[in-house]
Amino acid sequence: MKIPTVAIMIVSTPVLAGRLADCHAPYLARRLYDLGAELGCIEFLPSEVEAIARSVRPLSESFDLVLTVGGLGAGPDDQTMAGLARAFDRQLIRHTFLENLISHRFEGREIPAARARMAEVPDEARILVRSEESPPQVVVRNIYPLPGAPERLHPAFENLADLFQGVPRALRRIRIQGEEPQVVPFLNRIVRLCPGIRLGVQHSDPEAGRIHLTLESRDSSALEQACEELLNLLPPDMDPLRIE
Repeated sequence: MKIPTVAIMIVSTPVLAGRLADCHAPYLARRLYDLGAELGCIEFLPSEVEAIARSVRPLSESFDLVLTVGGLGAGPDDQTMAGLARAFDRQLIRHTFLENLISHRFEGREIPAARARMAEVPDEARILVRSEESPPQVVVRNIYPLPGAPERLHPAFENLADLFQGVPRALRRIRIQGEEPQVVPFLNRIVRLCPGIRLGVQHSDPEAGRIHLTLESRDSSALEQACEELLNLLPPDMDPLRIE
């Protein structure tokens, strides 16, 4: 199975100004990890047309899929669609499908200009409808713009989750007694013996001198081999214990 490479672009001037803590990157990173996709980068940008345009085109060319987050509302600082149009030298248009959807919601009442602006998309955009219960998803080339409000972003992403399916990694943990410099030579040897294994060190209880070694791989047999090799390498005085 092909493992999709993914980039995330979070558009939020308040986050960059330190007025708002981002909650989107941890959620999306974890979900992509669970699905087995390969997250290559996360960029934070101000809600400015030129900044979005400069960043999104190279991301689109370098990754299989790009998620943008935020900047899709009706306010003057919601510039994601305009930035996408600028990035690919396209025009913003009011998409008939989205216009009809907004009109239906207002049931014959006059549509405010700001609300009507939410039907504007780049002229090459596609509208993806996955189910009757979920809102339509705008797609620009390989870019999937998502709303910034968590209560809307989460279901919007879950509606697309199958597009990001790859091969999930398995994880193994070994607890040892010791300090990180002591274990580095053994980890370096595992890197040489078992290429393709991701290794990490987590300080689970520094005061007690306990740390966790993590091993990850999409190849379960290679992961088991690496885990056994590491357990055999670690000296008994480190009290190595496989815990997962």
